[in-house]
Amino acid sequence: MRFAIVVACVAWAAASAACRRAANDAPPCSAVGARFTDIAKYDLSQARVDDVTARAFTDQVPAMRDALVQACSDGKWAGAVRTCLVQAADHGGFETCEQQLTDEQRRDLDRANRGSSAPPR
Repeated sequence: MRFAIVVACVAWAAASAACRRAANDAPPCSAVGARFTDIAKYDLSQARVDDVTARAFTDQVPAMRDALVQACSDGKWAGAVRTCLVQAADHGGFETCEQQLTDEQRRDLDRANRGSSAPPR
């Protein structure tokens, strides 16, 4: 009987460590922001816009990236979502990954993108 309890405890501890390790192996929010920047730069390179519009967009990308990173950090986005976002191939893929966020996380991200702060919790 004791042996069975010990085996169960060891199995639980190993599974627990694996879960923590998997969550810790997910990319950080800063990597999500970096991927957003890469996609935005690529999209701009493919767009046919004048220099003034391109410059205005380019000037806004760091603020948008920072808002995304802050929303990710504050909202404690799941590792699976962060991984999906970092692996997104394009803007559409990035938006698809964002659908994995909770309703509250998506609302906070929308507020951050509009430049308003999230309501106090």
